[in-house]
Amino acid sequence: MLIEFSVKNFRSIKDKMTLSLLASSDHTHEDQLILEGNKRLLPVAVLYGANASGKSNLLRALQTMQDMVSGKSAQILKAKKLPYDGFQFTNAKETATEFEVFFFYQGIRYNYGFSYTDREILKEYLYYWPKGREALIFSRDNGKYLFRENITEQETLAGRTPSNRLYLVASNSWNLPQTENAYRWFNENLSNPDEQDTPDITISMEEEKTKILNELLLADLGITQYGINETGDKPNVLMVHQVKGSAENEKYPLPLENESAGTQRFFSRIGPWLSALNEGKILIIDELEASLHPLLTRRLVEMMQDPYVNTKGAQLLFTTHDVMLLDLSLLRRDQIWFTEKNPDTAATEVYSLWEFSPRKNENIRNGYLQGRFGAVPFLGGDLA
Repeated sequence: MLIEFSVKNFRSIKDKMTLSLLASSDHTHEDQLILEGNKRLLPVAVLYGANASGKSNLLRALQTMQDMVSGKSAQILKAKKLPYDGFQFTNAKETATEFEVFFFYQGIRYNYGFSYTDREILKEYLYYWPKGREALIFSRDNGKYLFRENITEQETLAGRTPSNRLYLVASNSWNLPQTENAYRWFNENLSNPDEQDTPDITISMEEEKTKILNELLLADLGITQYGINETGDKPNVLMVHQVKGSAENEKYPLPLENESAGTQRFFSRIGPWLSALNEGKILIIDELEASLHPLLTRRLVEMMQDPYVNTKGAQLLFTTHDVMLLDLSLLRRDQIWFTEKNPDTAATEVYSLWEFSPRKNENIRNGYLQGRFGAVPFLGGDLA
C-alpha cells in the first residue's frame, strides 16, 4: 500500500511535491479507509487541474520510478543514459531528479528513494520499520555505501553495481534478501494499465468472467454475455447483444472492435480493476474518464471506495476533468488534489482540497468551477 510519493525536478515539477495517501483528521467516510498498523490510508486520490498544469506529470513521475526499478530502464547497460527528464523551463545547470516513496509491504513500512542525472545515480537509500523502529538497509551517496545488515555480502554487491544502475535492482538480481521485498512492491503492486490500454488483462481473467459480466450488465451497455474466439493469432472478443423487441428475442454477437469507444474502454478497464481489487494493487490511471459516461467513471471509483468490495487494500491514483466526481458524498476532502502552474516560474504546484477547509456539505463542484480552489484554465481575452 502506498503511503506517500514525492518528486523533485521532473518535467514541469521544479520543487519537491508530495502526494500523500495518509488520511487527515476528516471524519467523513471513515469506514472506507484502509487500516495498516497505526496508519489510516486513503483508497483513492484524484488530481484535477487545467490542461498543461502538470497533473499527469505527477503520475508519470511515479511510473518512471517504477520503470527504473522493475521496468525496461532497470536493465540499462553500463554507461548508457538514464531516463532523465528534468524541469523544462529553466536555463540553469542540470540538477538531479529526486524520487521518494513510503509504502507498506507485507505489513512492514518502507522508505525508498534516489536521485539521478542522465548519467548516474547520485543518492539512493532504503529504510524499513520491521519492529516499529526505523532501520537502515542501505544508503548510497556519490559512490559511497553504508550498510547495517549483511555487510560483507552487500559490500561485494555494491562493488558490482555500475554508477548508472540502482543498487536496489542490482542487489535483487543477486537475490539479496534484504532488498527483495522493496523490489517486489514495485514489481507486483504498482499497476499501469494505461501503458497498453488493451483488453488483454480482461480476456485472461477467465475465472473472473462472472464478475466481469456482472459489471457489464450494471453498466447498461446492452451486453448480456461475451465470449472469446481463440482462432487466429489474437483472441477475438465477441460481445453478445440481446434485442428484446424482436419476435424471437434474438441475440447478436458483435466483435469488440465494432463496439463504441466507451464500451471498449470499459471492457479494457474492468479486468485491471478486478485484478487490483483481488490482489491489493495500486492502479495509476491518467484521464480515467476518457470515452466513459460519468456514471461509469463513478462506478469504477465506487468499487475502490467500497470496503465490502475492496477488501485487500487496493488503491487508485488518477487524473480527471470529470467534475461530477467532485462530490463529498463520494470522496473525502483529503482525497481531492489540484495542480496549478505557477505563472512566474511555469512550475507545477500540488495541493489538497483539505487545505481550503470546505464545509462537509459544501458544493465543491460549483466552487471548483467558479475558481475558488484554483486549478482551472483562465479563459480571458477578447475574441472579437
